[in-house]
Amino acid sequence: MKKLLLVTQFILSAAIVMNAQSISIENVHKVTLRSFDAIKEGSEVKGYYFFYISDKIDKKTNEYTLQITDNNLTKLKDIKFQDSKNVTVLESSFNGTDIVFMFYNDDSKTLEYQVYGADGKKKYSYFRELSKRDVEYMAIYFKAQAENEDYVLLQPIEGKGFISNMPSREENDYTFQLDFYSTEKRKQWSYLPTGAAKSFSGTFLGYSNNIVYFTLVKAKAGLLKMLVGGMSSIELDISIVGLNIETGKQVFERPIDRLKNQLLPTNMSEINGKTYINGLYLSQTSNIFKDDPLGFGFIEMDSKGTVLSEKYCSWNGDLNKVLDVNSKGKIDNFGYLFLHNMISTQNNEIYVIGEGFMKAGSVLSSKAKVTDMMMIKFDQDLNVKSATVYGKNSNTASVQGGTSPFLMGGLLKLGGNFDYVYSQVNKDRSSFSVCYSDYIKDKTYKGITFNSINYNDGQITTDKINTKSDASKSYILPGKQGQVLILDYYKKDKKLSAHLEKLN
Repeated sequence: MKKLLLVTQFILSAAIVMNAQSISIENVHKVTLRSFDAIKEGSEVKGYYFFYISDKIDKKTNEYTLQITDNNLTKLKDIKFQDSKNVTVLESSFNGTDIVFMFYNDDSKTLEYQVYGADGKKKYSYFRELSKRDVEYMAIYFKAQAENEDYVLLQPIEGKGFISNMPSREENDYTFQLDFYSTEKRKQWSYLPTGAAKSFSGTFLGYSNNIVYFTLVKAKAGLLKMLVGGMSSIELDISIVGLNIETGKQVFERPIDRLKNQLLPTNMSEINGKTYINGLYLSQTSNIFKDDPLGFGFIEMDSKGTVLSEKYCSWNGDLNKVLDVNSKGKIDNFGYLFLHNMISTQNNEIYVIGEGFMKAGSVLSSKAKVTDMMMIKFDQDLNVKSATVYGKNSNTASVQGGTSPFLMGGLLKLGGNFDYVYSQVNKDRSSFSVCYSDYIKDKTYKGITFNSINYNDGQITTDKINTKSDASKSYILPGKQGQVLILDYYKKDKKLSAHLEKLN
């Protein structure tokens, strides 16, 4: 089962009827991801946008429509424009004030980033010409869309703009380029990694205090040596890098070999005004391709790259006090833990939301299995107090180059293979909800379920909603507090319908 998340691109000749609390869209010929989403202020849903091909003008031209609604699904804005039929929407995102769509034009081999305000008015268009090495990576998007996967390289910077992280290849060497597109004014910058390495890769972590944080991985050998000698023969240098959001200039590069342990940064969270970067960790003498992670860690870092504190939670020294965990970090039928989010409550408790994963098949297999959800309770000093596993059905995904548990979680996240959907926190932090999807197949119900773990003034409850079982695909978006938006696609009828539903 693929991750149920956020946005869908659909090809259609549209006839749309919109009523408050529901939407019905006819003649939907194809559904993939990346073209609808909730418009949010913080975690509060203010409305929704829907982007689609609404008509075919001629053999070379399509009509595109952007619909914007309020949080009751009442239509507020309807924008139409025409463009080449060879234009494809690869991604879309919302940064709290503006919407961006990333288009790929196969005729001109260019990317266009169209920015709209939440009122539906177009603000800017940014263009990037693609080299031959860049165009090779367009196939990754199309493969992900064909398989209904969520390949996400476009990241929102709240109130500022968007970061696009585009990998590219030149012969046997790999690299990437970060591009920033401002929504405050017409401004953009690009960052290309440099240094003594054959290959580079980068993973966006987050934004805080005018700094864009990302993980930089440098390989001292190219693709040919990797194929001949195997991944374990490659020496990697991993760093946390910070860029100034205004200029794109590098502010710092912090190698992980200068930390107490080798941390593979995969997420960033702000808790009580502090910036934490977290991920799985190994000892400084361990091999990241061969050895199992020892646990997960939290690195508190400031905007200059200074490490203010390090906190590590080992499987056999911390988590095994509250769970049955072996020394290799495996929990029965759960596997290893990937951290999705950190949430702080008004009484200074910290909850970490994670999901299990493990290798599937042989030792050399590139298959991974995604397992259960987990929520871990910490005190304000990040000491483990309790942990609860929330069972769900597992799903299997292919992870290229991901035979190492240390690296596999980040690759699963990049491919959109986890079932975690989103978290919502109210303004005074007295309640929050953690939402994820599942697939049920039994005598009474077969289909996708939407699940939530709810915290309210210290009490934990769970909810589950069965989506319509006769739909070909179902998607979940956040709604107003206590609600969710359920979208159902009926392939035979070529119809997409959506309605708001209350949580129990």
